[in-house]
Amino acid sequence: MRSDLIDPPRTSTTKSLTDLNHSTSIANSPIQEACRAWLVKSPSMDTRSNYERDLGQFLIFCGFAANDVGQLATIRPHHVAAWRDHLAQAELTNSSIRRKLTVLRSLFSYLQTYGYVGANPAHSDFVAAPAAPRDGKTVGLTPQDCRRLLEDPCETTPAGVRDRVLLGVLAYTGCRVGELTRLKVGSYKTTGVHKILEIHGKGGKERRVPLHPEAAERLEAWLDVAGIRDQPSGPLFRPAIAARDHGSSGFALRPMSRRAVQKLVDRYVARLKLDANVTVHSFRVTALTTAREQGSDIIDLQDFAGHADPRTTLTYIRNRDRLSKSPAYVLKY
Repeated sequence: MRSDLIDPPRTSTTKSLTDLNHSTSIANSPIQEACRAWLVKSPSMDTRSNYERDLGQFLIFCGFAANDVGQLATIRPHHVAAWRDHLAQAELTNSSIRRKLTVLRSLFSYLQTYGYVGANPAHSDFVAAPAAPRDGKTVGLTPQDCRRLLEDPCETTPAGVRDRVLLGVLAYTGCRVGELTRLKVGSYKTTGVHKILEIHGKGGKERRVPLHPEAAERLEAWLDVAGIRDQPSGPLFRPAIAARDHGSSGFALRPMSRRAVQKLVDRYVARLKLDANVTVHSFRVTALTTAREQGSDIIDLQDFAGHADPRTTLTYIRNRDRLSKSPAYVLKY
């Protein structure tokens, strides 16, 4: 291990790692510089925030300050294994535990590349991650329930028109909620005979997703009702200025928040008495599962979803008939 990575200067600051660029107290600490570089490697602010949170939780568990990354040089496999066991006792899902361990593994791997000479204490050779099911935990919708959601918003109020296209975009593009809230009016384009949305996804990746005719029709109606066709740089989905008048007073110039979108979905789910575990992400699962059932190729689905690895796409695809096809029903004694 490099000696200059063992005992970096201590600091009592509570700032986050990404706020420490101009701190003279840690200017000569290579491990601080390496951790900052690891965080900003991803262009996604969400990813950076999640990684920093997970790292801070691990350091606190080990008895250090959340931003005292100088202590990483003292971490050994038994520390990581103890954290894994602690998370399991706290009843986190295996998938969540695996993700947190992956963050640590990624950081120590980066430190090795940066010049840290030593074993990766989070490596799977030292710390086994719990097994996780191939299927994710997000609840999917049946095509029938998805149709009920698409038809539920009122067509005669401005907010209802917005909700109809918002649910339509979720159902027909399978986009993430963050991608939805980042959509601009100018993200909607025509290319040849296709209406498309240019979606900015994780890691700064962009993809162009053709819009189903129903979703495009709803979007055209929303642009007219909201009067925002001439605002290409403005947000596509906006909160109503006065929530109680269903958008009759117009819409704010800011984008809807993720929480607002989730609350909107929750409201329609509750009104239709659907599974209370249905979330915004359920539309993504439903889109990928339904497209797969209709014969779409996994590589096409991977591109549609904006995944870097087809194995990730597979975790979104539910086998709706798995229980009915169980061997339990063919057993005879």
